[in-house]
Amino acid sequence: GGTPVRAMYQRMQDSGRLATATIALNLFILGIAAIAFYQSSSSGLSLGVASRVAPRVAPPTFSVGAPTHTRDVVPRARVGGVDIPNRKRIEISLQSIYGIGSASAKAILDTTQVENKRTYELDEEELTQIRSEVDKYTIEGDLRRQVRQDIARLIDIQCYRGKRHQNGLPCRGQNSKNNARTRKKNRFKL
Repeated sequence: GGTPVRAMYQRMQDSGRLATATIALNLFILGIAAIAFYQSSSSGLSLGVASRVAPRVAPPTFSVGAPTHTRDVVPRARVGGVDIPNRKRIEISLQSIYGIGSASAKAILDTTQVENKRTYELDEEELTQIRSEVDKYTIEGDLRRQVRQDIARLIDIQCYRGKRHQNGLPCRGQNSKNNARTRKKNRFKL
């Protein structure tokens, strides 16, 4: 007789699984106590333990698109259709454009007579000078297209370099018996 929990405990004790029954009963009682504690703390009743628990605080709300830092957000300078980094010096920032390397960046600054300072420190007149000079170079999409067309021409005329491109092997004379893994990675499993 008695409660269903006591009956379950009695059945487990009769079958010889007393340790398992004790653990199950303790877990069950702990679960009931946790539910009761949660209900009492959410309804505003105070127990001895509940009074020491920190009050619930609503999570902070963030608006979408709000800056999370206090620094002024400077829009990135756009040169040659590319957003160049603001915090770097202009000579380094220009190198983030495909087709402009170290030598080209120095030549652009020499031609425009712009001081090599950080990008966000440049005024609009200096940026305009740099943009007009960069437009004289073949960069980004046009350069990628030109390289692609050059490789396609080599493949069409079936020269040595074209065949190496076609087979995905190095075409500048490197040994390919043992190494050349970068070029071969799509062909063979290691």
